[in-house]
Amino acid sequence: MNYQSNYGSGPDNNSSYDPYRGSYNSPEPPRKRNRAVIAIIATVLVVAILFTGLNFLLYRFVNSSYRDSGNENGSSTPPSSPVIHESKAPDTEATLPVETEKPSQSEVEATDPDFSLVDYAPPLPQEGKEILTIPELTEQKSPATVAIYTEIVTQGGFGDIQQSTVSGSGFIITEDGYVVTNAHVIDGHTAVYVYLEDNSRYEATVVGSDEYADIAVLKIDGRGETFPRLTFGNSELIQVGELAVAIGNPTGRLRGTVTQGIVSAVDRELSSTPLRLIQTDAALNPGNSGGPLFNAYGEVIGINQLKILDTGTGEPIIQGISFAIPSNAAIPIIENLIQTGSHEWPMLGISVIALEKHDAEESGLRYPGVFVVSVEQRSAAAFAGLEAGDVIFEADGQAVATTGELNDVKNQHKVGDSMTIKFERQGQERETTLVLQGR
Repeated sequence: MNYQSNYGSGPDNNSSYDPYRGSYNSPEPPRKRNRAVIAIIATVLVVAILFTGLNFLLYRFVNSSYRDSGNENGSSTPPSSPVIHESKAPDTEATLPVETEKPSQSEVEATDPDFSLVDYAPPLPQEGKEILTIPELTEQKSPATVAIYTEIVTQGGFGDIQQSTVSGSGFIITEDGYVVTNAHVIDGHTAVYVYLEDNSRYEATVVGSDEYADIAVLKIDGRGETFPRLTFGNSELIQVGELAVAIGNPTGRLRGTVTQGIVSAVDRELSSTPLRLIQTDAALNPGNSGGPLFNAYGEVIGINQLKILDTGTGEPIIQGISFAIPSNAAIPIIENLIQTGSHEWPMLGISVIALEKHDAEESGLRYPGVFVVSVEQRSAAAFAGLEAGDVIFEADGQAVATTGELNDVKNQHKVGDSMTIKFERQGQERETTLVLQGR
């Protein structure tokens, strides 16, 4: 007697041996077990149906009662209701409100062949002058914009002498070759070279340099050649938001680079200069210093000067903010440099800050006015009796509330001129006359 020994087919307690077949017979499944399984399935189905019905009735009740009572905002939408996913045929007769009907974005004509940023940053209209497109401005003005390379000698840490080259920009203002740039571009020079657009090179003579205003004038000799030149515009007419275009030599390797932006602000006061500057967002980088800033007429309204720098690393820490010396402030300095080789600044001999209203109120000082922080010994201010703590509120009959306004009055004078100052000391108004000294 033998039987199959494969896994799962051996005898068990409920099997019987069939001698005719030579194997075990499996018993029939018990009917009671089948009935129990069916009962469990039926129970689950009944519970599911009951739960769904109760959920639907609860939703209808909450929704109905909320519509009847309304919420505090007058809305008929319940603040929190069961989420029910429904499949509902769209109402083909419904239409959107008229005010929301808009053309498809794919059908809107987005291109404009006549678009120009000049239209969005218009300059103050000036009679008899033609607004140039940027390509027109570039073609007409680039020949008079130059790249400048200055050879300087420095001493290394171990006393060794090193020669290096500093790059910058500039522009020609006369047909016989006077070139304007920044003073810091040619500072410490042993030789200065000027490159024109056609790559012709000229060794330049430094006519004069004013480090205080950061303006320098060079001269190149064309031996009878007539140079292209640029003309100055009136920087007093520029408006915040109007077009500004710069041409220069960023990095010293990208001569003739053109960038555009807008005039972001005028009359910006910085501690590094006695002049109030033009602020622009035209992209300027090292090498752009000394180059021209143009208005839409192609006139020079400023001399590009600097970006805000991190004094620790020398890297720009703010993007989109650059400055230029206004043409109206630069012209008399340029003229003096060409005439005499130098420019003397009339000096008061004081350090001042503009008073803020809340500071003045807390300290019991006159407002508005300019607070005298310190007075240099043997200066014009010292000889006139000014002291630290005085508040200047008038100069030559003009009210002054900022350091820029005080500088504007002072800079209208020459060295040796007299200037009348009104100030307040310990609540008492006083007046004095200064004889301006030179720098």
